[in-house]
Amino acid sequence: MADVNGGNLAPDLSQRAGCAARLERLPICNYHRWIAALLFVGWFVEGIDISGIGFLMPLIIADLKITPQMASYLTSATFLTMFFGSLFSGNLSDKFGRKNSLIVGMITWGVAGFALTFQQSFTGLLLFRFLLGAGLGIQYPAAMAMISEVVPSRSRGKYMSIYQAFIPLAYGFCGLITVLVLPHFGWRGVFFIEAIPAFWFIGIKRYLPESALWLESIGRYEEADKIVDVFEQRAAATGKPIPPVELKTRGPAGKPGKYSELFTKKYALIMIMCVIWYPATLMSDYGLGTWLTTLLMAKGFNVVRSTAFVSLSVLAGIPAILFVTWGVEKLGRKWTLLISAIMAAIFAYLYGASTTMVMLIVMGAGYQFFKYSISMTNNIYTPELFETRLRATGAGFGIACSRLGAMCGPILLAWVMTVAGVQATFFVAAGLALLAGVTVMILGPETKGKVFNE
Repeated sequence: MADVNGGNLAPDLSQRAGCAARLERLPICNYHRWIAALLFVGWFVEGIDISGIGFLMPLIIADLKITPQMASYLTSATFLTMFFGSLFSGNLSDKFGRKNSLIVGMITWGVAGFALTFQQSFTGLLLFRFLLGAGLGIQYPAAMAMISEVVPSRSRGKYMSIYQAFIPLAYGFCGLITVLVLPHFGWRGVFFIEAIPAFWFIGIKRYLPESALWLESIGRYEEADKIVDVFEQRAAATGKPIPPVELKTRGPAGKPGKYSELFTKKYALIMIMCVIWYPATLMSDYGLGTWLTTLLMAKGFNVVRSTAFVSLSVLAGIPAILFVTWGVEKLGRKWTLLISAIMAAIFAYLYGASTTMVMLIVMGAGYQFFKYSISMTNNIYTPELFETRLRATGAGFGIACSRLGAMCGPILLAWVMTVAGVQATFFVAAGLALLAGVTVMILGPETKGKVFNE
């Protein structure tokens, strides 16, 4: 076990410097950035497989001779198993570790992604979209918990925002893959290319350390301290002063959190908030995102041009990091989320009313900017709602709620599009985004500046 200067203490663990206190006082160094980069790339490659099918929907419908309603089940199938994956894998991550969950998740969705390439029927596609969703659902809660536990609280907003900014990059990259690969190899070739990045699990396995906070939370103190030793040594090498940290008396080793703890008085309002806030967010987000290419084609644009419009507008989500990083620290998590939801609702409505190329790009960019502002703020806010030993379990529950919304969103908006038309589809998506923001504002605690418990 290490002391505050990286030396060795006697094996008496009754007093020790906690990992949270040790990490909290460190300046950000290249080692923080390296660990974050491993997780950022993992999230980027996951985002490719989450968003890719939206670009291919019109062609899959035509090739397999299925209805839009049937096609919506392909997206919903993914989110159904992401729902169960998130619901249970968060708790498994709290029991078996963040790193193992990341690796299992990436291998699972990678295998499914390659299998999609060879499917000739709607049933085959549906089956492997189920499996793909399971892998994505396993990966996400563990990654969210991991990144939030690596960096000090003062930098958490920035790093979680950067983390979420890789989704618009993934979406835009997906559009680029579609435009370049689709004319030559068809939609199956696009699926194949999108599955290749799953091999990033090799980098995760080799270079990513386990979360020190998680190891500590289950009583594996020596392993946790060795990992924090490395962070301290790398931070000390920068030459910046590192404040001392006090030794504290430790109680008995903790145990991984249980799902039953989420449904106690302590978390009652948070649970109510999650079952409204997250489904509404993702019903709006993925519901509209699945059909954007189809909706633009209904306005008279061809599939390549529609894909290009959507890909271009999605890139506006990248600078949202600047607004979110500023907002979560100056305005707080709740106000940033509410402002983003109001603006996303306004731009979604105007996006649907657009009739020219310029209007589509401008309103689409505005919508994507604030849509991703919501996502970035959600990812900062969610891990802060739960204590360390329950963090992935709680985050997994919230994410599972979101996947339920993502599963229902494409089906709901397909029905709205069929019954009420294009403009009504955008109007419903706007209302759902607004509902999410108002729910958090009323029910959620403010967590700005929260230091994780040890």
